[in-house]
Parts: sequence; C-alpha cells; structure tokens
Amino acid sequence: MRVSGNISDAEGKTLYFQKLNLDGTEDLDSVQLKENGSFKFSMQKLEHPTFLLLKLADNNLITLLADSTEKIEVTANAKNLTESYSVKNSMGSKYIKTLNQKLETTKNDIDSLITVYNNIPELETEQRKAVRDEMIKSINNQKNFIFDFVMTNPRSFASYYAVFQRFDDGSLILDPNQKKDLNMYTAVATSLDLMYPEAPRVKQLKSFILGIKKEQRTRQLREELLSQANEVRSIPEVEEEDLNGKKIKLSSLKGKMVLLSFWASWDQKSMEENKRLLKIYSKYKPKGFEVYQVSLDKSKILWEEAVKKDKLPWINVSDLRFTSSVPATTYNISKLPANFLISKEGEIIGKDLFGRILDEKLADVLN
Repeated sequence: MRVSGNISDAEGKTLYFQKLNLDGTEDLDSVQLKENGSFKFSMQKLEHPTFLLLKLADNNLITLLADSTEKIEVTANAKNLTESYSVKNSMGSKYIKTLNQKLETTKNDIDSLITVYNNIPELETEQRKAVRDEMIKSINNQKNFIFDFVMTNPRSFASYYAVFQRFDDGSLILDPNQKKDLNMYTAVATSLDLMYPEAPRVKQLKSFILGIKKEQRTRQLREELLSQANEVRSIPEVEEEDLNGKKIKLSSLKGKMVLLSFWASWDQKSMEENKRLLKIYSKYKPKGFEVYQVSLDKSKILWEEAVKKDKLPWINVSDLRFTSSVPATTYNISKLPANFLISKEGEIIGKDLFGRILDEKLADVLN
C-alpha cells in the first residue's frame, strides 16, 4: 500500500504519516518536504480498511481510508490541508472527504444560528424559538445525510466513520438511544462483520451496540419497577456529567433541601420557569436549598448556550440523549418542565411545584 503526492507551499515543513487506531494515533513515518512538496510513504498490504492521517499540525491534516494494496495519490496546499486536498485511487478516502465537508457545513450553519440567537433580545421569545427550531432542523438534516450514506454504503468503513461523527463539543450526531439511530449502528456492524469479523473496529462497534442494548434493558426494568410501586418515597440515584464533564451524584446533596428539575433549552416553558426559579434559588439557598437540574437536550452547544445566557448558578447535568435521557426515563418524565422536591432526609415531598407554589412550600419546610 502506498500514499504519495504533492503538498504545495510546504518547503521545510515536516509531513507526518500516521495510523489512526482506536486508542489514538500511531506514527508510521515522516518526511521533511522540499521545494517541490513531493512525498511518498509505503506500508505492507493491509488486513482490512484502515484510517490514516497525513498531518502538518494537529489542526491541519487529511484523513484517508486506505484499503489493501491501494496506491493513493494526494495533492494539497500546506496552508489548509483539509479544505484544499484532492485524492485519487481511493474511494474510501473520497467518502471520508464528503462526510467531513458535509459536517463542516452543518457546524458552520449552527455557529451562524447561535450568533443570530445571541443577538435577539430575550423578550423576543418567538424569534428565539424560530432560531432554535432552525438549529434542530440543521442537526436533523445532518443525521438524515448520514442515514442515506450508510444505507448506500453499508459495507464501507466510511459508514463506520459516519456513525461515529461528532460535533465540536464531543457529542455524537447519531444518538444510539434512539431506535432509528441505533438501527444505523446495527446496520453497519452487521454488514462489516460479514467481511471483516476480526477487524478491531468491527469488534468495538459490536461491543458498543451490546452495551447500549444492555443499558436499555436495565432502564426498561427500572421503569417497570417504578410503575408497579404505589408511591415513590426514596429517590432513585442520578449521576450525570455537568458542562465541564464532571460527574455529579444527586445523592451527594443529601442533607439539603433539593429540587430535582427537568428542563430543555428547546422548551420555552422550561426557559421561562428557570427565570422564576432564579429568584427562588437566591432566596432559599442560604437556608440549605439546592437545585439539581437535568437537561433533556441532545446538543451540548444549545444546552451550554442556554445555561450561560440565563446565568443558571445551580448544578446542571445531562447525558445529551434528548427524550431518551436516562434520568428522565427513571423518573417517568412525560412533559417539561417537571420537578421533584426532595427533603433533607432524602424523600420526595412534592412534585411539579412551580413559582408561587414552590416558594410557599419552601417557606413552610425551611423556616
């Protein structure tokens, strides 16, 4: 297998040739480019399709999908390898370029919409909702693009690459906890397993799917147990990550009066309720009141923007699984906003208390 080509405007720069493994990159070779920018790297015959990198810097690289004995030819400009490169003799590599270009377009669209959203006055709720709807539409269009690609190319490792694409915040574009999305992961795993059963990425994908299905069965059992109970007194545990990636347990707040609150940045009623909750939080926090809030967002970008925009000071966590949120399923949440008031002893003493009613309840139990 060979990768060769030409990188213009790169005299004196070092071009790295790397293999992209499941646990990180592996250096294969490197060359200091001369004035003509030509390069040539060779490898032994590949056992299965493999992801390779041509890299000048961490943010200036080309991703290739090499197969067997391909003789890949690449041309690019050193100023921006990602945008300038073209590739020959490698269909997989062309697929990767198409996938990356589409995702980059989507991310740029979302960034533009966020800028528009931030410039809309807070009181213009309808305009803000329209922009949020456009963001969700853009995300769904990206997902549909991946669906179509996978169904057209189920036996290409490019489809593996497609189902694991992520936004800049690290969140997967396809949510494996949604049935349609999980079907895409399963379709890729089934097709690739027929041709490359021993490939590490195929084994990883199969293990990933089994883990998701096991988690779903556990969640379903938990739902059944909750539905059979006449009254929920003790609180099921919640442990999710905040915006900084730190996992926080609901039980860590035992000894305080806690409002377990469910919301989403795409739900206007939730956003309005958060503004009322800010005043209540400020009033009762000195008396031992805390809020543990769970977002039902599927985009970290939108979730983080809402938290920062409204300056929400309490604990805010999410598993970014939208309506498939594990905490929401555990507590059988069917509408937003929703909340549970939990006593200092760890028992649920109120449900769906908002505004004045919550204020009066806290005044009663904390004074």
